[in-house]
Amino acid sequence: DIPIPDSYWTVQDASAPAFVTIPSNRRIGVDDTVCVRVVVPAKPTGVFLAYAPFPNTPWDSVLVDLVGEHSKVSVPVHLQPVKDVRNTYRDSTHIYEADVRLRDVDVYRATGYIEFRGGEWNCEGGLAPVDYNPELLYISEMLTVEVSDPQNSSPYSLDRYMDLPLCTELDSDGRWVMAAKLPFEPHNIPLPDNHGMVWLPYMCRLRRMAYTDYTQCLATRYPMMHWFGDSNLRRALKKLTTLGRWCQTGEEQLTRPCICEDYKEEFTRFNSTYREMLIDMDPESGGHMLTDESADFTTTPA
Repeated sequence: DIPIPDSYWTVQDASAPAFVTIPSNRRIGVDDTVCVRVVVPAKPTGVFLAYAPFPNTPWDSVLVDLVGEHSKVSVPVHLQPVKDVRNTYRDSTHIYEADVRLRDVDVYRATGYIEFRGGEWNCEGGLAPVDYNPELLYISEMLTVEVSDPQNSSPYSLDRYMDLPLCTELDSDGRWVMAAKLPFEPHNIPLPDNHGMVWLPYMCRLRRMAYTDYTQCLATRYPMMHWFGDSNLRRALKKLTTLGRWCQTGEEQLTRPCICEDYKEEFTRFNSTYREMLIDMDPESGGHMLTDESADFTTTPA
């Protein structure tokens, strides 16, 4: 309910950058919220463009995080268009906002960019995809949020993370944390991503599982699973069916097949060119079994 200045809606300078503002109190305690806004001034093109968002979706694709200066904790900001009819117009300024709950003690700075403007993220209807050329948001150096815990009593502190119960659900709220900054040995938590970041929930604990344990759990709890996806899922299945041996070493993980171009490589656990198959998720040695057992495993179906 914090008022939006009228001047935000009437920016006339077509060269004015999109910017982030935090109109609420920027000195807060653990588990308090701050309001984060992004103002995207209009940039009239002078021509009609066919790109448009789906109904009730934003014109612009904007990504913003609040990042701790010391801990490097990264909290995603889930922006939504403010309720104003001007946000539905193509050639109007667009304003987005979100209430962000911060639970880790630190001084936070916003970071972010616009991926696409004017509905160009939606190329449905035969439109040509627009080149990806992110536009940095203007963020003042003075724009910080300080979260304090004078009593050192926060239940969300990373110092107490290993005391949390194990997670039993997939959608637990959390944040991205730099593994190298953790106050405990990281061998008991999931492996970090390619940027050295790991997702840690606030109220429960994730643990690292061996592939043999994970596939045994899948085979026991979910004896039949339907997997639908693209090349990302194919690579995930390659890891599972080889019990982690596919793209295992650091050197292998830097190669193009391990990153995204594995469609030409030979793979013996299953034929990754088949559109439908039955994979035996053997927890001991991995395995494969085609839906048509008489099919030639080395050929690609028409």
